[in-house]
Amino acid sequence: MNNYKDISGLVSEITSFSTHDGPGIRTTVFMMGCPLRCKWCSNPETFEKSQKIYYFPKKCKSSGKCQTVCPQKAIGPSELMYDRIDRDKCDLCMKCVDACLHNAYEICGALYTVEEIFRIVNKDKIFYRDSGGITISGGEPLLQAEFVLALFMLCKENGISTVLDTSGYGNTGDLINILKYTDLVLYDIKTMDDKKHQKWTGVSNKLILENAIITSKKVETRISLPLIPDINNDKENIHELAKFAVSSGVNWIDVNLIHFLGESKYKHLGLKPPYDKFKTVDKADLDSILDIFHQYGLDTTINRVM
Repeated sequence: MNNYKDISGLVSEITSFSTHDGPGIRTTVFMMGCPLRCKWCSNPETFEKSQKIYYFPKKCKSSGKCQTVCPQKAIGPSELMYDRIDRDKCDLCMKCVDACLHNAYEICGALYTVEEIFRIVNKDKIFYRDSGGITISGGEPLLQAEFVLALFMLCKENGISTVLDTSGYGNTGDLINILKYTDLVLYDIKTMDDKKHQKWTGVSNKLILENAIITSKKVETRISLPLIPDINNDKENIHELAKFAVSSGVNWIDVNLIHFLGESKYKHLGLKPPYDKFKTVDKADLDSILDIFHQYGLDTTINRVM
């Protein structure tokens, strides 16, 4: 791979000192773009592989400058005090962002080269000690496979641990190449039922399960289960997932409870939050689910807290 340090990727966020995205202290890089549309997703800003504009009505001072500079006339009056941006008209020229002196508009998503991300990660290296490192998440990292591969290659060259947080829905060849430079995979499996998977994520789970088997044979893998009541908490699904994990040589199931922290993101992107359709799992149900996993000899965490 020639000049791989110059390969660019679109990133929504970089968080340092993360403790829930793999072992130790980690720097987590969230890639933009995802082929799934999970109804409960908390990162709507990563749906498309393109920049977004957040609008924060509480910061708006009604100066009108954003309306004046918008060439598409995509910004409505400030009195509306909700999403002022007509997203269908907006062409993401970002002139409103530059014009607003009160930071009511904010760009989500930035293009980084592999070298630029590596510099950020390398600065955090002093905190990693023996177990920490970089985690690539998303969105779906496999949509920007060339970037992830190059970044992981550079990190491994410099003794930095690599973790891939993925749904597994991507090109198998790209995945296999990335796994050569990956120490651990956090593999998201929503449900074993393909019809339910299509209904709630928009895609089949067949490729995901096929890639999960390949992944677990090549790299240490932990299955992540986003636990969504009335969708995937039924005992049949839990037993099937446990059997799949055992047959694939996976030892850990990380049960991730649904949360509603993404609600403000939806609003700032002019989208309706989906969370009125969902509820949190009750303790008795959670304990029963964990007990089933333990019956199969699987270790578990809640929200990846050891």
